[in-house]
Amino acid sequence: MLTQEKSIQVAGFALMDEAESMLRSGHIQSGMDRLILGMNKIQQNHSPSDWEIFTKSDCLTHSLKTLIHQCPFTYHSFSKPRGYAGDAELIDYIYTLKLLPDDLTELGREILNYTIDTPAPRSVRARRDILAETIDAVAAASNHPIQILSVACGHLREAQKSQAVQSHQIGKFYALDQDPLSIELIDRELVEYSIQTIPNSVTALVRKKLTFENLDFVYAAGLYDYLSQPFATCLTKVMFDMLCPGGRLLLANFVPNHLEVGYMETFMQWNLIYRTEAELEAVAIDIPEAEIASKRTFFEKEGNIVFLELVKN
Repeated sequence: MLTQEKSIQVAGFALMDEAESMLRSGHIQSGMDRLILGMNKIQQNHSPSDWEIFTKSDCLTHSLKTLIHQCPFTYHSFSKPRGYAGDAELIDYIYTLKLLPDDLTELGREILNYTIDTPAPRSVRARRDILAETIDAVAAASNHPIQILSVACGHLREAQKSQAVQSHQIGKFYALDQDPLSIELIDRELVEYSIQTIPNSVTALVRKKLTFENLDFVYAAGLYDYLSQPFATCLTKVMFDMLCPGGRLLLANFVPNHLEVGYMETFMQWNLIYRTEAELEAVAIDIPEAEIASKRTFFEKEGNIVFLELVKN
C-alpha cells in the first residue's frame, strides 16, 4: 500500500505529466484547467503536512515548471523580487497595468492571459471596484471633505477608479505602506490628487507609534490575507478607534478553498491566510458592541473574498 506521502507524489506527478503534455501540444486552456482543478483536488484530499512537502519541493522538480514559469505573473509571484509574496507589482498584472517583459514567449502570454482571468484575479478586480465605490459613497454622504486612510495601500489603484478622488472631493487621503517602491509610484502617478503617502508598517499603527483620528473611512484591501488572527484582531481595534462617529472601516480577506489555492501554493509559491466569514467577523471581537452602529459581512460577486464593514457610533 502506498504511504500518504507517496500517494500525493504519484497523484501530483501524474497530473503534471498530463498538464505538460496538453500545454506542449498547444491545448493551453484545457491544460491549465486540468492543472488548476487537479491541484485544487490534491490539496483538498491530502494532509496539510504532506501538501506542504509537495508544494515546497516535489512539484518544483517537475519539468512542467519551466513551461508554467514562462508566465510572468506566475513567475513574479514565485521569484518574489520585492522579497515577499503578493506585492503591488504582482497585483498590477491582474489589473493589466504591468509592463510585460520583452522576452515574453507566446506560451507565456497565453498562460498569463488565462491565469489573470481565473476567478481569484477577477475577485481582486472586484475588490478594487468595491473600494472605489465605497470611497465615492462615503464622500457623497458627507457634508464635509472626508479623511481616508488606506492601510498597506500597495499602488492604490482604487483611487484611479474613484470619481471622488478624480474630481478632488477628498479632504485628506493617507496612503500607508512599508514598500518604498509602492510609495514612490503613488507619489509619481497620483501627484495631482494630493495623496499623502506614509512609508511605514502596520506594526507602527499597532504600537501606537503612528496615530490618526477623526477619519471618515479606513480600509485594508489585501493586508489581512497575511495577518495572524491575534495581530488582525489588535489592528482592527486600532483602526476602528481612529474613526470619527459615523466613520466606516472596511476589511477584506480571501476565503478558504477557493479554486486557485493549489496552483497558487505550488507554482506561484503564494500562500495566504484564509478566513471564513465568521473568522473575519471575529477580528472585531475586541471592539465593544456599544461602539458599533452597524456591522455586516458580504462577498464580491465571485464569492472568493469576504468583506467586513463596521460603522462607528
